[in-house]
Amino acid sequence: MLDYEKIGKFLQHLRLEKGYSQKKVAEKLFVTRQLVSKWERGISLPSNELLVSLCKFYNISANEILAGEKF
Repeated sequence: MLDYEKIGKFLQHLRLEKGYSQKKVAEKLFVTRQLVSKWERGISLPSNELLVSLCKFYNISANEILAGEKF
């Protein structure tokens, strides 16, 4: 079972590690800042298409994002 809260915290960690605001990530992925916030708060997960974009954006695998940790 996916741990939305853990994934959200991990996405927030990745974003902060890069020094980006939620707005900057949203602009890069062509989504709203509110959607990025929902991911980071563990309310929802990115769609499959956006998951692929996040992987490229953060240079990380989908498995790592869905596990909420780097391997």
